[in-house]
Amino acid sequence: MRLELDLLEQTDTSIFFVWTNTGDTCRVERDGETLYKGTENSFKDEGLNPGELYIYTIERLDSDDKAVERIKLQTGTENYVEDFVNRLQQITVSTILSDSKIALAWGEVGGIESYDIYRDGEPLATTDKNQYTDFTAEKDEHYTYWIRGKRPLERSEEDMRTEKSLIASFFGLINFRSSPEQAAEEEFWIIKRVGSRKELLAEKPTKKDQIDQPEWELRYMTFLSDDILPNPSPMSPNRFFKGDGRTFDPNSNDFRTRVDLKVRFTETGAEVVCDKEVGTTIAYNWRKKFRKADVASAEGIVLKEAKEDRHKIGIDLKHSVGNPLVTSPNIDYQLAATFYRVGVYDIIGIHDQAPNHEVYMKSSSEAEWGQIHEAEDKGLSWMADPIACQYWRISNFE
Repeated sequence: MRLELDLLEQTDTSIFFVWTNTGDTCRVERDGETLYKGTENSFKDEGLNPGELYIYTIERLDSDDKAVERIKLQTGTENYVEDFVNRLQQITVSTILSDSKIALAWGEVGGIESYDIYRDGEPLATTDKNQYTDFTAEKDEHYTYWIRGKRPLERSEEDMRTEKSLIASFFGLINFRSSPEQAAEEEFWIIKRVGSRKELLAEKPTKKDQIDQPEWELRYMTFLSDDILPNPSPMSPNRFFKGDGRTFDPNSNDFRTRVDLKVRFTETGAEVVCDKEVGTTIAYNWRKKFRKADVASAEGIVLKEAKEDRHKIGIDLKHSVGNPLVTSPNIDYQLAATFYRVGVYDIIGIHDQAPNHEVYMKSSSEAEWGQIHEAEDKGLSWMADPIACQYWRISNFE
């Protein structure tokens, strides 16, 4: 009988799981520490921190106390914060690795009826459940899974959601780049990066358990892909604006805003450095001739550090930057990220569906930026408050 995980339950301070009753002695470890050893097939870990990731190893032992089978579980506690902005902050995302499969499970987001599952950009399945098991994954390959769902804005947890849904639907009727359904539909993207099971399930895994002082760099940019684009308000003397004239590119110097974060663990804690920059806004008249230029203030980009200890550091970034030449909605987004000393990260974001948003990251061992999130601009009108937002979350198990 193979060792498998049969049940997984979480609260904000505990994680409970049940595995196959093989009749043999099993051992449960977390962070290299043995939490349980015996013939029972369940374990409850209590006194945990809310909203935190944990990695468990469950081993079936032979008579010589040697592991003959092993599964690994990355999961987390729930987060019951009342003033949450992003529903993805409250749920848990779990990954279970065994010799035969990769299993993903995520908390329910009310109002989503089905999820589309992708692996390395290729569609795998559509499911109405909050879980998916991949039996075709190669054991020595790294994979990136996408879990994508949508829900009507009227089923959002936000206040005045019905009124916002009606306004958004009307916006969709008059905006040629969207439909009433799109404008009143929130999008949720969950991304999971999973390392090689051959390494993670090895007797002495080469995973990042031994990393002492990991470092990351994160870059978040917003930009306008057009060279010139019309002002959504046709009566303004600033009839056109200069765009950034590019596609997604981590090294571009053309952007509306750019925020660079550097996170580095030290022997006793962690350090965060934040650099922020706002691009120049240029307006043209109806003949597309230069009229005015200015740079918006970066004061609306605020970094808050929280939950810093030797084990992890959590950061909260809030971004709200407007157009310095006309009265218009700000470019708004929020980012909450937790980085762990063992090399794991969990990043959660929410933003308007305009302009383009791109997020990149690299570790100290990587020379090139790797993209972790991108969202195409749906038109400047999508920055209006009643229009549905996009929610995203990425974490790794490598």
